[in-house]
Amino acid sequence: MKKIAINICLCCSFFQLIGCAHTPYSKKTDSKDLLSSACSIGQATKTVKGSVWLKAKSQEMSGQFPAFVLAQEPSTLKLEITNLVGGAEALISIQDGKYTVEVPDKKKKVETGYGYWGGIPLKWGTELFLGRIPCPTATEISDASVSVNPEGELIVETLRSVRGDRELFRYRFREWNGGAWPEYLYWERKGNFKTSVNFRFDSPADNTGSPKKWEATSALGQVKVRWRERTIE
Repeated sequence: MKKIAINICLCCSFFQLIGCAHTPYSKKTDSKDLLSSACSIGQATKTVKGSVWLKAKSQEMSGQFPAFVLAQEPSTLKLEITNLVGGAEALISIQDGKYTVEVPDKKKKVETGYGYWGGIPLKWGTELFLGRIPCPTATEISDASVSVNPEGELIVETLRSVRGDRELFRYRFREWNGGAWPEYLYWERKGNFKTSVNFRFDSPADNTGSPKKWEATSALGQVKVRWRERTIE
């Protein structure tokens, strides 16, 4: 697939998403309480609109740019990539695990794909922009192995089923607002088509706990996001 490059250069300091190291959350907490702490974040949010600074590096598209975002549950995400004077550079739509990238030039270039963007599962695209943390489904959790390792990390291992291969979720927490807040997630899909993603989260919003900065990195690409303004419904 041909890469679409957006030639907008911005100051890299906008993307210093995870600056200072935080002290890991070390209080003895039940594993299911920790899982609830991670998976309940942003669940009351149904729609998010606003603007972000976004950096992408992948086979599908690379560049650093501002963007306007509309995210609606269950699986709708639209990003309008703009230049520094507000002109549209690209339109990205994600719906039900399929993405479309349209560059509004004379040739009207369009790229499409399904399932993943830069190795990152599209099933979490809308979730991330809604301010949620990637988690197993409720059905998967009911059959999963859930534990806390000696380092205080939450380990969730799902079973292989008709819904897909086994998955590993490893969360690391830090203390925030008197409780545990997930600052890091390592996700891995097992099986013949093994893949993994490292997620990092920072700057929890005071009212919802949703991260105002996040990044996702796989062997095939990386996405970094910092919210500038957002309206939550």
